[in-house]
Amino acid sequence: MSPIRLIHGAAFDPETVHTLALAYEHACASIRSDDVSVRETIARRIIEAGRRGERDVKKLAAHALEGLGGIAEAG
Repeated sequence: MSPIRLIHGAAFDPETVHTLALAYEHACASIRSDDVSVRETIARRIIEAGRRGERDVKKLAAHALEGLGGIAEAG
């Protein structure tokens, strides 16, 4: 999926984009999968939380990883 499709309709200031990107990197570093669809799910969840106003990197990453089950690293 194109990044454009993931962020369609979202508008974020540069600082928020940086925060969302950090959360994405943090979440992806916590998983045991290179599956593109898993990473798209992570990105989508971070963007959704960002749209709702969340700006804490750890909370954004945690939200993105919720429900991924055995894919996310334990601990």
